[in-house]
Amino acid sequence: LPYVDYTSTLEHEFIGDKYPLKLNQYAASIAATTDTYTIKYFEIPAAGCLTFMEITDKNYGHSLGFKDGVSAIFINKNNYEEKFEEFLKNPYEEKWTKIAKKGKEHTLKNFNNDTAVESLVSLIKELI
Repeated sequence: LPYVDYTSTLEHEFIGDKYPLKLNQYAASIAATTDTYTIKYFEIPAAGCLTFMEITDKNYGHSLGFKDGVSAIFINKNNYEEKFEEFLKNPYEEKWTKIAKKGKEHTLKNFNNDTAVESLVSLIKELI
């Protein structure tokens, strides 16, 4: 689509821990992986960027706990153009900022090192 900007990971100076600085340059970003979710599903909302998140039956995106229209905008092959157009009609609408903020809160609360360690400890206790 002509309004989607794509930059390969290694074709910019924002590599590794500088990547959130690149995301901060955008009002919205797309995490679209049909078969399995990737780190983008965490990086984009954690940076406070409105996230258009592909959710399919294959990619387990629903298991991440984001909510459509609350903490991310769910897209799929049938609705992505419609969802992008809705955003582009008024990208400065307050609802987009609220969704981005909720996405950041959800990510930082549920996908941090402390939560990961607690989950791992719980899993180990179940196995013992």
